[in-house]
This record gives sequence, C-alpha cells and structure tokens, in this order.
Amino acid sequence: MRIKYRLGLVYKIILFKLGFGKLLLKDRYGERILVYHGIDEVGETKYNSRFISKVFFEEFIKYITTHYNVISLDDFYQKKFKKDTLNIAITFDDGYLNNYTYAVPILEKYKVPACFYITTIHEKAPYLWADFLDLVSYHTEKEEIIFERNLYKKSAKREFIWNGISMKNVAKALPYEVLKLIYEVFEDDWKALPPKDVEDYWKLMNAKQIKEIADNPLFTIGAHGETHASLVDIPLEAAKREILTSKQQLETICKQPITEFAFPFGYYTNELAEYCHEIGFERLLLVDYNTKEDAKNETSQNRFVMNPYISMEQQLACLLKGSYF
Repeated sequence: MRIKYRLGLVYKIILFKLGFGKLLLKDRYGERILVYHGIDEVGETKYNSRFISKVFFEEFIKYITTHYNVISLDDFYQKKFKKDTLNIAITFDDGYLNNYTYAVPILEKYKVPACFYITTIHEKAPYLWADFLDLVSYHTEKEEIIFERNLYKKSAKREFIWNGISMKNVAKALPYEVLKLIYEVFEDDWKALPPKDVEDYWKLMNAKQIKEIADNPLFTIGAHGETHASLVDIPLEAAKREILTSKQQLETICKQPITEFAFPFGYYTNELAEYCHEIGFERLLLVDYNTKEDAKNETSQNRFVMNPYISMEQQLACLLKGSYF
C-alpha cells in the first residue's frame, strides 16, 4: 500500500509538471467528509502527522468554497448534495485549542460549517497521552526507558521501540490507568519543554471555548471518547465508560444533547456501535468501514483524512479521486 501511495503521488507530480494538472483537478461528483486534527502556524510535522498550517488551511477552505459544494454534516447526512460537483463536509477530531484559535476564525470568515469531536480528558490530564508522548519522545535526551518491564530504545525517528513496536502503538491499546504511568516515566522531560513553543501541539480547548463553539450556529460539537483510547483494544466495559463519560461531560458543558460520536483512530466494532445508539448517539463517524455491509448503515459515515505531507494541488486531486492510491 505504501509503494502504491508513493507511486500515485509521483504520477500526480509528473502530470502537474507537464501541465496536465487540470485533468486531475477537473470537478466531478463525489461525497466526502474531511477530518482534520491540528492547525498550527507553520505546518510542523516533526512531532506528528496530524497538523497543517493556518495558511494552508485558509487557502484550502477558500478553494473548496469557490469550486465545490461545502455543506454542514447535517445536510450531508440528509443527502442534500449538488450534482456534478464534489460535496464536502468538514470535521475536526480531538479538541485542540488551535482549532479554536486558528480554524474557527477562518471557518467563520468563509461561512463554512464544521463539527468538532472533543475528547474530554480535562479532569484527568491537561493533554492527550499521544501528544505528550510525541513531544517528550522528540525532545528527551533519554536513549532508552523501561515501561511495564519492557526496554524501549529510541530510534532514528525519535520513537521509542520495543520488539519492533513503537510505544505509541502499545499505548493506544492500554486502559488509561496503565497508560497514565507513561506520564511518570517522562515527568522531568515534560517539565523541561518550552511550553509556549509547543503548546499548539498539545493544548486543548477548555469548557468555555467548547461551549462558545457549541453556541455558534455554524458549528456542532460531538464526542470523541474521554482519553482517546483505542476502544476496540481496551476491555469492553472500559470502552463503554469512555463513550458514555465523554457524552455526559460534553452535555454538561454545552447544555445540549450530544448526538454524534467519532471513534478514536476510526476503530470500531459493531457491538460498540450498537452501544453508541443505545445511549443516544444518532450519528457515528469512522475513518474506514470494517466491511462492505457496514457501509449500508446510513447512521455511520467514513471520512477522508487530510494529509500534511503533500501540496494543495495533490491534496485536491486525491480528494476528487476519493483515495490517496
């Protein structure tokens, strides 16, 4: 898949250089829900693969509002699509402060609706564990650490690896009571970080900012779990608590029903999807469907993850095609 992806990008680059880019950017009918994570000043990718710059974001929003049909997620679910053009809805995952600082003013400027799926870890930690791990792994001078009796060694990519597996991949499958022990391992490294320099990459919206977005008629708030655990990997009852707790906390903050849920990492099971419906979620957002049969369920929708490593023209070409391959 990786080779196919790279070959596809090379093919697009060649076509653009030869002057045939218009063929790739020719408008066509399609339906896409886009998912963003973080917006920063410069589009930094050394910490993770989830952030794009605010300049790139505004250029992209300006382009799609000019050339395509950008609609709310509500209209998307109601299939209020235009013919012969790309129909797009915008979503954000995780609940970063940078969404409020950078993305919201741009979305308001171009009158673009969006849904923000929020993790509600605030009572347990001021950051998501993945962001904590990304930042301390990059900046620490430690070359190896022990976690759960396993020795992790730092790789050339500044990731801690044990037995060929990154600590991040191990961590996503851990219940929070175990996972939070990582904070103790890197406590001194976190304190040594220059907070102002990296806060775009970890700081979350507070309750007041979440409520302000919820009250804006352009936007909606959805749940994204409490601690951003991989819900399919932790015990079922723990996964259900993650889902229910995030719903209850957001309803307390927003003073309105929260009826949409986006699965962390896009991972789901039919049992968890059924539970979401049982407790009042009407719409479920994924990344990919597990089966072709799941695609027939109109309450669930897959999403197109935005790629910070390619140009806007390449991103648009992949978006129109509906695939990076």
